[in-house]
Amino acid sequence: MKIGELLRAERENKGLSLFDVEEKTKIRAKYLQALEEENFEEIPGEAYRIGFLRNYALFLELDPEPLLYQYRAQHKRNELDSLHSLIEQQRRAKTGEAKSESFGRTKLGYALIAIIIFTAAFLYFSSLNGENPPIQEQNPPVAEEEQKEPEQAEAPPQPEIITLEIVGKQQCWTEVRVDGTVQFSGHIYPGDTKSFEAEDSIQLTLGNAGGVDLIYNGKKEPPPGKAGEVVNKEYKRIE
Repeated sequence: MKIGELLRAERENKGLSLFDVEEKTKIRAKYLQALEEENFEEIPGEAYRIGFLRNYALFLELDPEPLLYQYRAQHKRNELDSLHSLIEQQRRAKTGEAKSESFGRTKLGYALIAIIIFTAAFLYFSSLNGENPPIQEQNPPVAEEEQKEPEQAEAPPQPEIITLEIVGKQQCWTEVRVDGTVQFSGHIYPGDTKSFEAEDSIQLTLGNAGGVDLIYNGKKEPPPGKAGEVVNKEYKRIE
């Protein structure tokens, strides 16, 4: 059974809606639906896809490891298919360019031959009439270079939300405020993963800053502090 079919079947067997699961796991319903439909590209970042899949499986009381193995195998297969498609497109493009270049050289050769024949005939008949062809001096037109204004790079679009994933390495007391509201307060143990989403800000208090890894908007952050150090951090969405 596929990943999405297994997740949906287990959720329906438990009589839960996507919004029921969202309330319990704090994973947005649209990402849960993306997992069930296997539209993994709708989830921002590989770390979040794996984290959401693991947490959803654990919530449904499923062993996450077979699902993660199946996801990685499927993801690798999709990457290979995309690579083969790209190589084929490049090969076709090069073949088309070679044909176009050969055709262009043939046309240019015919044009040069026609010009030479026309010029020779003109000079021959002019000499028979005792006339010399007038020589006109033409100054080649000077092309004025258009001054283009430098294009301004557009700023990359900002995400609708900010996301934070806390991965436990050692026992660490943690408090997380999402948009001003406490969403988690307690201990994070080695192997635990906690995921949070906010529209504006995430405030974080760590009792053992060296005991966790932080993944902010899909990218791993530098170590927040040393072992046993108490650290307060805040992440804000950039307007």
